[in-house]
Order: sequence, then C-alpha cells, then structure tokens
Amino acid sequence: MRVEATELAEQTVEQMKQVRSGRLTITIGTGCCESTAPFLYEDFWPGPDQAEVGTVAGVPVYAPAYLRANYPDDDGVVIDVMEVVAESMSIETELDRRLILRGLGVDLGVEPEVCVVPDGPPVATVATGGPSRVVGELPAALRRTLIR
Repeated sequence: MRVEATELAEQTVEQMKQVRSGRLTITIGTGCCESTAPFLYEDFWPGPDQAEVGTVAGVPVYAPAYLRANYPDDDGVVIDVMEVVAESMSIETELDRRLILRGLGVDLGVEPEVCVVPDGPPVATVATGGPSRVVGELPAALRRTLIR
C-alpha cells in the first residue's frame, strides 16, 4: 500500500509536532464513525494487525491488514486536509482542520465552487404551482411536539 501526502497535510502534521510532546502516529481504517478517515493521535499504540505503510512529515502511518489488502502493490491513497471546524478524536482538529483520504491520481482535492446543473426544462415547484413533495400530515401526537 502506497501513502502520499499533500503539502497542507505535511504542514498540519508539522504544526502538531510543535504543540504535542508525545509520539505522534497516523492510523487509517480504524475509526468507528469515520471509517477509513486518517486519525492523527498522540501516544497511540497500533493494533496487532496494523503495519506501517508510509510517513507524513516523519510521522508513521499505519493501516490494518484488511485495508492494506485493498491497495496491493503500488496502489494507495493521498492524505490531505480539509480546513473545517471538525469534531473528532484526531488531534489536528485543534487547528480547525481534518485529515482526509483522496485517491491517488483520481482526486486532487479541487472542490468545484458551484454545482453544475444541466440545462433542461424548468422543474415545477410548489411556488410555481407544481406538485408538492409532502404528502399527508403529521400524526396528531407529533403535531405539537418540540424537536430540538
């Protein structure tokens, strides 16, 4: 399995090395909620089936056997960063950043500014007298319920 990193990912890991005193590691494929998202941890012990698959700014990257099997030989991923306020156990979120995975040569991390909508006939909406997508009513027990 091959692991590369973008310049922003390298910079982010370097910044975390300056503010954390423990041993940093990155693990891929062990998140319960974020699936294969990379996690940057301080003083993390990789599991018995994890092996080092690369480094980012000198920090080892580990992946479990099941994930390594999906990226044979020179196939792999790119570790990148999204600059967003994120909730995660991954420590780079202290910088309002989140490590993410991208495909090698598939996605360079360039997000389109706008969604391209194909030309076609106008869609009828409730405002233009078209059909409503909501059918029926809420059950009586829910009509006055406050949802927070």
